[in-house]
Amino acid sequence: MRAAQLHSNETKLRINDVPTREPVGDEVKISVKCCGVCGSDVHLTVHKTVKLAHYPRILGHEASGVVKVTGENVSKFKKGDRVVISAGTSCGHCKHCIAGYYNLCEEVGVLGFEVDGAFAEEIIVKEKYLTILPDSIPFDQGAILADAVSTPYHALKYTGRLSPGESVAIFGCGGLGVHAIALARALGASRVVALDVDKGSLDNAGMYGADELIDLKTVKNPGKALKELTGGVDVVCDFSGRYENVEASVRAMNSGGRIVMVGIGRNKLEFSFPTTLIMKQITIAGSYGADFRTIPELIDLYLTGKLDLSKSITSHHPLEEVNECLENLYYRKNNPIRYIIEPGK
Repeated sequence: MRAAQLHSNETKLRINDVPTREPVGDEVKISVKCCGVCGSDVHLTVHKTVKLAHYPRILGHEASGVVKVTGENVSKFKKGDRVVISAGTSCGHCKHCIAGYYNLCEEVGVLGFEVDGAFAEEIIVKEKYLTILPDSIPFDQGAILADAVSTPYHALKYTGRLSPGESVAIFGCGGLGVHAIALARALGASRVVALDVDKGSLDNAGMYGADELIDLKTVKNPGKALKELTGGVDVVCDFSGRYENVEASVRAMNSGGRIVMVGIGRNKLEFSFPTTLIMKQITIAGSYGADFRTIPELIDLYLTGKLDLSKSITSHHPLEEVNECLENLYYRKNNPIRYIIEPGK
């Protein structure tokens, strides 16, 4: 099959013919229809800030497709089923995995990082990572449920415990952040504020339903600006990885507020307002990926008309254009949200 592989010390993927095999046990072979291009793929390639344990590696972790062959122990899927493939990987036997909380597994990983991913004509995964994709959901929109939509959903609903009527602030309005805005709306947020340094990202945030936009390049103190604009927020999600946003948010929180850290950065997390944090009983929590609940619940939101992902798909591309998509995403050319790779075309 054709696949896009990353080799050590290279910044571009090679399109190669690689051997394939048949699934065994609880494995399922999927004919990949669509795979989203994520910022994490850019970290692995264009600016090489993330290293893998093993090369070469087929990248791609936001995928949908059609079941082609099933292993002898597969009971929930059959040839021809339309499916979404979860982006996360896990050990499968620890207490968290048994309970379905795969993202809490000590061996948690990502498709396309620890194991080969879906920038390929076919992929083999265990059936536990699959969810049936209804016929009414296009493959491209179904694919991005795997990460671009499920990660912010988990952050808002299960880590941030967002309740209807609460206010939300989103720092970082890239592929995850803009979907967080749409999801906050779907979950009943009364007010959504978007904060970013990039004009294109803020434009996207407005398109996804943000009530107010704050350009972080124009404010010296984002926490003060957020507090003055809103009077206080209940849930803050940071997708930027700039930890100073977390510190600044403390002064803008309502009592009992929750700050959720999703973006991974390199600087220190420090606090100038520990008394505020304590007196207001503000929670700061991390959120990584998603668990077994998210994709089925997102499908329900989609089918009931509460979640519209049609604006999320920037363009479709054959496998041979994957490097161009990665570069365009890095340089924010034409303000992309999600490029979609169609390996079979």
